[in-house]
Amino acid sequence: MKNTVIINLKHYEISSGKSCERFLSSFIGMDIPENIRVVFALNPIDLRIARDFPELEFYSQHVDPVSYGAFTSKISIESLMDMGISGSILNHSENRLNKENISKTLDRAYRMGFPIVVCSENLVEAGEYSKLRPEFIAYEPPELIGGNVSVTSSKPEIIRDVVNLCSANNVPVLVGAGIKNNDDFAKSLELGAHGVLVASGIVLSKDPLMSLNSLIEKL
Repeated sequence: MKNTVIINLKHYEISSGKSCERFLSSFIGMDIPENIRVVFALNPIDLRIARDFPELEFYSQHVDPVSYGAFTSKISIESLMDMGISGSILNHSENRLNKENISKTLDRAYRMGFPIVVCSENLVEAGEYSKLRPEFIAYEPPELIGGNVSVTSSKPEIIRDVVNLCSANNVPVLVGAGIKNNDDFAKSLELGAHGVLVASGIVLSKDPLMSLNSLIEKL
């Protein structure tokens, strides 16, 4: 399995709407090591832009447990697949869901072969949701999201616990919250994770491509 970097574009002005295409263009032709996989998680308003960037891999920031039909404001797996979106984040701390919704979405996604990354705020959630067969569990303590302190330095022992718990269900772990640099990524891998979920450390940097290259170098 490649070490995975999921870049959550969130709903920042620099990476959404009219600016999204310009932001993504800077990553065309990037030199990614063979052992690294890079995925861009698009805001729902920008999902259609994925068709214009066939060189890049895209996830949605959310998906619902519905098919096509009378479901106002919902996002179906079918619609995402039609637009070239290859997976989705679910239950991010900025868009928390109830357990029933998560379970229904994961069940449907599993049957359709659609990868889901479930975000978990603590060890209990990680263990519970790893039983539902997501592609990854993304461990993100909410108090560290968007900050300057990485979870790898603040709570390294919990990362190892999450990894061990999810490994029992054969589910790999991504580390999020405060991930900024190569040291954070390397420490995540050292603790047993298979990658990182990052946002502001790349999206809001002065040079997003340079920040990505710095994050993944020598790994």
